[in-house]
Amino acid sequence: VPNINDKEVIAASSGSGFFVTNEGHIVTNFHVIENCDIAKVHYKGKEIEAEIFAVDKTNDLAIIQTNINPLKIYSVSNKDVTELLEVIVAGFPLGKNISSAIKMHPGSITALAGYEDNYSYFQTDATINQGNSGGPIIDKYGNVVGVAVATWVEEGVQGIHFGIKSSVLRTFANAKELNFLPPNRKEISREKLGELISEATTYLECWMTGAKIKKMIAEADSKKAFFSNFKQ
Repeated sequence: VPNINDKEVIAASSGSGFFVTNEGHIVTNFHVIENCDIAKVHYKGKEIEAEIFAVDKTNDLAIIQTNINPLKIYSVSNKDVTELLEVIVAGFPLGKNISSAIKMHPGSITALAGYEDNYSYFQTDATINQGNSGGPIIDKYGNVVGVAVATWVEEGVQGIHFGIKSSVLRTFANAKELNFLPPNRKEISREKLGELISEATTYLECWMTGAKIKKMIAEADSKKAFFSNFKQ
C-alpha cells in the first residue's frame, strides 16, 4: 500500500477517451472515471476538468462532458463489427511513461464475442494495454466500431484483447438523448485518419484521495491503470 496522505487529492491513474460531439462530450470506460474526485482531460497542452454526463456500469461505459469545442469528432458506426475487419486502436497505453504522444495499433477482429460469450463485446488482436481503456477502435472510414476495454493477462497468452461494440454504445447514448454524427461511407486517407485520431482522442487522468487509492489497490481487483509509483 503506497505511503500517501489519506486526504490529499492527487493524480492516481490514466485512461483514454474520444470526442463524439462539438459540445465536448467524451466517451470512455466507466472504470476509468470510477471513484474519481476530479476527472481531467488533457487537450492541447491544457488540463480541463470534466463532469460526468452518464454512466453504464454493466457495460463499462461512461460519457463525460467538458467545455471544449474540439476541432474534430468521431462518428460512430451503426453496424457491428465483422470477423477479420481491419481496425485501429488509439489511445495512451501506459499513460505518459513512454511519451505523451498518442499511440495507434492496427489489427483485426478475431471473434464476435468477449469473455464468457459476452456478445456486448468483441475480440481483437490490435494491442490494448493499461491506459488504452476507453479509447476508440476505428475502421478505415474513421468510424468508431468499438471502445477499448480490456486485455487478457496470463502467462503464455498473447493477442487477446476486447472492445465494446458500437451498438452497445449507441443504445447507451440514445437512452441519454445524445446523438452521434452519421457514420462515414467513404474510406479516408491514412493522413486524414491520422489527423482525426490525433485531434479527437484524449488522454484522461483520474484524481483521487490517498484513502481511495489505498483502498482500491489493496482490493487488487480494479481495472484502473494506476501509476506505477503507487504499485511498488
